[in-house]
Amino acid sequence: MTPPPSTPASTPASTTPVTLRRIFRLGDLTLADPNPNMTPEQVRTFYKTEHAELATAGIGSPEDDLAAGERRIQFIPNYGRKG
Repeated sequence: MTPPPSTPASTPASTTPVTLRRIFRLGDLTLADPNPNMTPEQVRTFYKTEHAELATAGIGSPEDDLAAGERRIQFIPNYGRKG
């Protein structure tokens, strides 16, 4: 007698990590990810020479869109207060 074939329901679920493409936003501007190994702080420093407002910008919490495969990170200009 042969064993019954395995069914998908009896197979354990795969837990393969998903890599999300990072999208950096500065207002209405989308900035390309220069290197996926860079931290958001390093990306801000990388773009600071082209976009001076990034020198004092804060970094918002990442928002993941699993359906689109994206992680959106917002740079917040004029972060903090003057004084």
